[in-house]
Amino acid sequence: MNETTQNINESKDEVVVSTKRKTPKANLWATVVMIVLGLLAVVIIVMAIVPKSYAIELPETQPVHLVIYQNSSNATATVYRDVDKDLYDDMWKAFNDSFSQSSLSALFQDELTNNITYRYVGNNLPLSIIAQNNDYVLGLEYSDTQTLYRDGEPCVCDELKTNSNYTDGVVTFKKLWVTVNSASGVNEVNFYVQKMVSANSTSSNNAVYQITTKGLQSNLVETIVDAIEAKE
Repeated sequence: MNETTQNINESKDEVVVSTKRKTPKANLWATVVMIVLGLLAVVIIVMAIVPKSYAIELPETQPVHLVIYQNSSNATATVYRDVDKDLYDDMWKAFNDSFSQSSLSALFQDELTNNITYRYVGNNLPLSIIAQNNDYVLGLEYSDTQTLYRDGEPCVCDELKTNSNYTDGVVTFKKLWVTVNSASGVNEVNFYVQKMVSANSTSSNNAVYQITTKGLQSNLVETIVDAIEAKE
């Protein structure tokens, strides 16, 4: 074998050795990519299953009435828990479902985070104003006085301590007003605690406390429209 042929063979051997040395690295990168893609798939599946909740801490007791207001402080329709059971159940389910969606959907809508806010609004925010500024207002009426909870503890408002019906500042109520709007996607939802004029009465039409969160209300709007038609 002449010198030229020997050099060519040696060069081929070097190329083969070099190729063999690169193969394990290529396999490693392929394995890493597969692992990353697998983990990403798991994260997507989990986020598609795990719900994101915008709900506030409501009483475990269901309201006795669901009252619908449309652009007025006068009730458009009232759905009774015991009398209108099917209609009530549909509305109550749609109401609760409106505060939940998948974490994946919330991520795509940039609504994965939610800071629920609580604030005193005074004694002079009337239901008529709240109703005029929203498509609907849903009244949640309870038979007994309820306590508003925040982070598992009774919600205390310092401004209410001067009110004879809230001397310890704990926010209590017999009726909540909830804003409902037909806009698509996640929207702001306000809960208003009706001012209590006495321990046994909720005759006032003014709000005293506001809780702001988020919700998807398109299905709730449909059940409200159905309820109005059913109660006509």
